[in-house]
Amino acid sequence: MLRPKDIAATDFPMAVKPTLGYELQLYVSTQLGVEPGMLAIQAANSGVYTPSAADNAALAAAPMELVAELEGDVNCGASDMVMTVTGTDANGQPLTGTATFKVPSYSSFTERVFPKGYAVEVTTASGNPFKTVTAVTVQNDAVAAGVNIALFGVPALGTFRKIGCKTQLNFDPKVPLPHSVQCGRDLSAFIKAGEIPEGTLDITAKIPTFSDGLARVNGRRVTGMIKEVKEDKLDTMHVFMFGLIMTSKVSNGESVDPSTLSATAKYEDIGIVLAQGAS
Repeated sequence: MLRPKDIAATDFPMAVKPTLGYELQLYVSTQLGVEPGMLAIQAANSGVYTPSAADNAALAAAPMELVAELEGDVNCGASDMVMTVTGTDANGQPLTGTATFKVPSYSSFTERVFPKGYAVEVTTASGNPFKTVTAVTVQNDAVAAGVNIALFGVPALGTFRKIGCKTQLNFDPKVPLPHSVQCGRDLSAFIKAGEIPEGTLDITAKIPTFSDGLARVNGRRVTGMIKEVKEDKLDTMHVFMFGLIMTSKVSNGESVDPSTLSATAKYEDIGIVLAQGAS
């Protein structure tokens, strides 16, 4: 299961409290994620799915669980948006999964409006990974027309390793920057969504040895996951970063100052998966 476990109602107050630095940690997997295809929503309950031959070949070689990620902001309208994925599992047996874009039940923002990068897991009854994707359909309100939804195969959570002793972690969620359009002498008469910036991540850790941590993946393409765990017990968010490459350097202090390893990274795509409330 790629998403955090469902949160009980008694833990809702903890889920919405501020996050402390230690509650966000970076994990990396040397296995690469894949993007089997993209669904373009055209009208109510209507979309066109375009597969990627190269990524589907990689998925067939290494079956994975899937997440569905919004490639733009979307208003789902009066009902939840549901994507249905059909295909086969690693044993060639038929497999069907659904990805439901819905508001977490502990959120005070009850509108079905989600930003670019918001993602949900494609859940199946068996929990088996997909080897092939044969068809993708969607149940949606007409107001959601125009949005694209990308499918990503994610390495098993057991393949991710924690970057230990982190002292700082910053990342850019890769959403469009606001762009001003001038009219007369009013420099921001109109504000429109502009270019999408590069996906970036910066991390510093206190383990500079080249036997572990950042140094072991220095310059290598990996899959990243930022995990948020509130008060050491409540798993609330998984942020997956696909096509992540980190370049690190060692910094040495004086006397008993700890040495650190800092990495500047870029990634290609991001999928932010939130915990849902228990039904």
